[in-house]
Formats: sequence, C-alpha cells, structure tokens
Amino acid sequence: MTRTIFQKITSSLWVLVSFIPFFNGLGFVYIGNKYANAQWFAEGILYELPLILGLLTLPNLTVSTPMFIFGTLASMVSIVRSFMVDYTLQKELDQSNIVETSLEEKVDGIINSLWVLISFIPLFNGLGLVYKGKTAPNKTWYLEGILYEIPWIIGILGIGFSQVRFVAFEAAVLFYFVSIIRSIMVATEPEPLYRFRKSIAEEIKSDIKSNDVKEVKIEEETISENSEGVISAFKFYEKQFNELERIYPQKEKNTMELIEKRFAPPQLTYSRFKRVVDDSHETFYSQLNAGYNLLELSTEYSTKVEDELKNKLLVLNSIIKGLDKLSEELVLNISQVDTESDDEIDNLFDEFKRATRSVSAYE
Repeated sequence: MTRTIFQKITSSLWVLVSFIPFFNGLGFVYIGNKYANAQWFAEGILYELPLILGLLTLPNLTVSTPMFIFGTLASMVSIVRSFMVDYTLQKELDQSNIVETSLEEKVDGIINSLWVLISFIPLFNGLGLVYKGKTAPNKTWYLEGILYEIPWIIGILGIGFSQVRFVAFEAAVLFYFVSIIRSIMVATEPEPLYRFRKSIAEEIKSDIKSNDVKEVKIEEETISENSEGVISAFKFYEKQFNELERIYPQKEKNTMELIEKRFAPPQLTYSRFKRVVDDSHETFYSQLNAGYNLLELSTEYSTKVEDELKNKLLVLNSIIKGLDKLSEELVLNISQVDTESDDEIDNLFDEFKRATRSVSAYE
C-alpha cells in the first residue's frame, strides 16, 4: 500500500520527543507499545533511567552527578537512535498492509489522548489515569492513578517529619515517571475485539424469553439440588457460559493461525493483530470468571444480578462474533492474496479495525 507524504510525516513525529530533556526516551516507549516492539520499549526505559536515578540520589552528589552525565549522554544517543529506528519503522510500514487512519481520525485520537498531558504535571500526575479510569470505565486504571498521588499526599502531610517527607518525595519522583510511561501505554494500547453488540443483545433477549427466565419473588426462589449452588432461575446463564467457554479456545486458535498465515511474523501487522487477540483473550476470561462468580455467590433471585449476567453474556458473545468475522475475512483474503488489489486489502483492515471496539466503552 502506497503511503502519502503526510502519513509518513505524522508517523515520524515521535522522533521530536527525543529532543526534550528528561523525556527523551518516551518516544521509544510510545512506538514500542504501539507497534508491540519490546526492544524499542525497553530502549526508551533505558534512556530514562540515568536521569531518574540522578533525581532520586540528588542529595548525594557523588552518585547523582555521574547519573546526570550518563543521562546527558543517553539523551544524545536517543536522538541518533530515534532517526535510525524511525527509518526502520517507515520501511516496515511501507511494506505492511496497516491501514493509515484519516486526518479526522488522527485529530479525534489526539483529542481523546489529551488526558496524558496531566501525567506530566508534578503533584497531579496520577489524575490523568484517574480521569481515564473513570470515563472508560476501568477500575484498575482509576486505582492506579490514585496510587501515584499517594506519595505526594504523604509528603505534604508529613512535612514536619524529615524522614517521612524524604521517603515520600523520593517515591513521588519515581511514581511521576512511572505514571507518564503508564499513561502512554494506556493511551496507545489496542482495543479488544468487540462488535455486533446490538444484534447479539436481541439474540440473548430472545433466548432468555424462550427459556422462560422470569422475575420471581425472593421467598419463592429455591436452589436446585443438582445445580452445584446455581439457583434454578440462573441455570440458563450457566449453560450459556459453559458453552461459550467450550468453543472460545478453538475460535481463538483458528483466528491466530489465519493471522500468522496471512501476515507471517515478524511483520508489524502480525504483532499488532496478535496484541488485539491477546487483549480480547484477557477480556473474555475476565468477563467469564466474573459471570461464574455471580452465579456462585447468588443464593436468591435478583433483577440486578440478572442484568449483570445478561451483560456478561453479551460481551462474551460479542468477542466470539468478532473472531468469527475476522476469521471469515482472513480466509477470503488468503484465498485471493495473489490477485487481490490494495483496495481489497485495505477493506480487510478496515473490517478488522471496526471489529476492535473496547468493551469498557459500552459498560
């Protein structure tokens, strides 16, 4: 696929970060996470380490001075390396079939990622993740953001205790850089497979209706003797969870085999798609386990619990539907790979991109 000059320039803007003192390694962190390249990611961390250690050991000039010298040298190396890595990256992007996003999509992506800038503000560096975790919603990100704020709070409250203040602010400096790196990772991580929510919702409603799952009074509810603790009103959901758990591994395996066949590693496209499937794997089993926990802990009927079970079932079916659609498109693409035009390949990637929607965005 031919890439325009504009696309090449925008995909190289990360190089400019290497010219920013103290943050010169973050460009590598960004592209390493975005394109699933652990070497680039680790290289970015390595460029940041001397400066971080220099700040942490600042009271001891014997240690901090060499660290700052190494940090200065590392920043120079990072500039040279950023041009070298970008050259490699552009070559791989030119040879790959990754569909570049439109200008409008790029602008939307930038606007949606502006919260990352909060992580660069001392004292408030954790609030970006708090905001993202609250709006996603993602409880882990929310709690992570709070964690990054705790050292600042302890340091301020313990202002009269020198030892407490020293340890707290040392931790705050470390967490400051960690929060920036984590914010970049969260902002650039791929979304799990997620699609067909509305159509599946109708299917689930139909299945539930046909299985005659009705709201009943608590005092009338009984627990089935042979249900291993699952009340009779929720047996339908247990069967659905069991069936989805049975078929998911094969669906995932088939999809990964097709991705590997169509985009043999170490292509960037393969790494990118693999990450999406891996994230969907994590989401699937997280939702499945949460559903099983609801079933095990429920000793009586509750409409709130049933609504949550419906939602879990909806998410699980959506992920499997996404894998099915992706596999279908890959099979068609592989069979036509010798004659297929660039436009048809672009359509495949567009289809895949539309199939990657975050579960959290709908919950």
